[in-house]
Amino acid sequence: MALGSLLQEELQKEIYLHFHPADRNRAALFSDLITASALGLEKVVLSSGLHPVKTRFPEAKPVYDLDLLQLLRMADQVRTGVDPAGNSIEGGAPLQIGVLAKVDSPLELLRLKQMVDVGADYLFLRWPSKLLGLSQLEGIGKPIYLSVGLELERGEGDWRKAKECPIAGINLQIPAGQEEKGEDVLRWYSRYL
Repeated sequence: MALGSLLQEELQKEIYLHFHPADRNRAALFSDLITASALGLEKVVLSSGLHPVKTRFPEAKPVYDLDLLQLLRMADQVRTGVDPAGNSIEGGAPLQIGVLAKVDSPLELLRLKQMVDVGADYLFLRWPSKLLGLSQLEGIGKPIYLSVGLELERGEGDWRKAKECPIAGINLQIPAGQEEKGEDVLRWYSRYL
């Protein structure tokens, strides 16, 4: 968070902080949300997070004290000025809450709509989706960013339709050491937004 605050100040760009319950309990996540707000970092993105087995610390024990929907509810309460115990937080925390989700089944689509109802202000959707096409995103009613990796096959077909859909942007995931390739891919995607 300290680095995010410094970057935001230095670059004069909004920084998105990523929070997930895989390795933090509710007390730590609440503290992180309050701290982010106090540092002026108002854009947060919530996700389920990777199980530690899929990270560089496979021996770590997962926490998952909250699931993604519960974390979203807590963040929305913090934004409105209420802590998890129901006590008032003076002034609240002016957070803009996003959710990173994958929608590859009807159940995941239902859960995504539930997250919008609970308070998500914008969505990052892992792309491509086995269930959704770009045209199916029109009914969501919130800004949508497609979250894609460098390895995504970039065929012309579906991407031509992107200009007609409510896509606010693309979140390109660039692994360390692949920044040059990332710039080429980003230029390719920019033709469609």
